[in-house]
Amino acid sequence: MVRLAGRLRRLCLLAISVWSLATNAHAADVTVLCSQALKTALDELIPHFERASGNRLVATYDTSAILKAQIETGKPFDVVVLTPPLILALIQQGKVVDGSATTLARTGVGLAVRKGAARPDIGSAEALKQALTRAESVAYSTSGASGAVFAAALQKLGIADAVKARGRAIPSGLTGDVVARGEADLAVQLMPELMAVSGVDVVGPFPPELQSSVVLTGGISATADKARAEAFLAFLRSPAAAAIMRARGLEPG
Repeated sequence: MVRLAGRLRRLCLLAISVWSLATNAHAADVTVLCSQALKTALDELIPHFERASGNRLVATYDTSAILKAQIETGKPFDVVVLTPPLILALIQQGKVVDGSATTLARTGVGLAVRKGAARPDIGSAEALKQALTRAESVAYSTSGASGAVFAAALQKLGIADAVKARGRAIPSGLTGDVVARGEADLAVQLMPELMAVSGVDVVGPFPPELQSSVVLTGGISATADKARAEAFLAFLRSPAAAAIMRARGLEPG
C-alpha cells in the first residue's frame, strides 16, 4: 500500500507539473529524437505529458551517433536528446538552438547475462577482467556512447584484442537482445538499455575505476515551436519525472 501510494503521488505530481507547463490550447505533435538510454523512462512519461499538455509526443530512439547523423541529413525534430559533444556539434551547425542545451540525466555502463544464467563477479577491475576473458562472447555497441566507455575499459585492463576477437559488435539496437537470444554470453551497454531487455539479468555497473558517466542532454531544433519544446524539457526535469528516471537506471540532472 505504501508503494502504491507513493506511485500515485508521483503520477499526480507529473500531471500537475505538465499542466503548469502547457503553453497553448492548440494540440500539436512534438517530435523527439532520443538516445535509447532514455527510452524506458520516456515510454512511461509520455502518456502523462500528452494528457496534461494536449500535445502528442512522437519519439524515435536510437544511439546518439545515429540520431546525429540523421539530423545532419535533414531528419526533422523538435527536441533531441544526445550526449553533450553531439549536441554542441549540432549547435555549431545551426540545427540546435544555442543556449537550449539542458542536462537531463546521466548513467553508466553495465553488464548483463541471459536470464537465469550465473552472474559473474564484476565488483573490481580484476573481477571484471576475469569475467570478460572467460566469456565465450561479449555483445557490445559500436555506435552508442557505451562503446567508447567499454573500449577505454578494455584498454585499461589490457584485454582489448582478446575480447574483441570473439566479441559481437552491434552497430545499433540493444546488446541485451543478442544475449537473450543466446548469441553471446555477456551484454555491455548503458544500464537503462540493459534494464530494458526482459530476457536478461543485469549484473550491475562497471566498477568505479573503469566507469565513466554518460550524460544525456536535450536540445531544441532551430525550427521548433520553442515554447512547446521548452515545456517538454522542463517536464523532463520535474521532480516526478526524476523519480521515474531513477527507477530506470538514470540519475536525473
